[in-house]
Amino acid sequence: MVSLREAYPRLRAMGAQVVGISADSISSHSRFLENLGGLPFPLLSDADRRVIEMYGVLNDKGTGARRSIFIVGRDGVVHYVNPRYQVNEPSHLEAIFHALAGLTG
Repeated sequence: MVSLREAYPRLRAMGAQVVGISADSISSHSRFLENLGGLPFPLLSDADRRVIEMYGVLNDKGTGARRSIFIVGRDGVVHYVNPRYQVNEPSHLEAIFHALAGLTG
């Protein structure tokens, strides 16, 4: 299984900018990143859930975000959405590469 962290060099080579966003606090992110050993991309805090709500990925409890993927082109248009991304599902990651290839090729 390949994670976004492991796929990051390939994503960057395809021109992608990767950003993680969650409703957790910055201090929570710091602890998470320390335990994880870091990430090669930024992890942003959306503690007031404004971005999460705008993108329609608020979890069923209303407390945070569902793990979701959005590919936004340089044109500002959302070209791909997976509102229920699963890390352990290889086809989900491959769909990201396919969507990016459509934007760059």
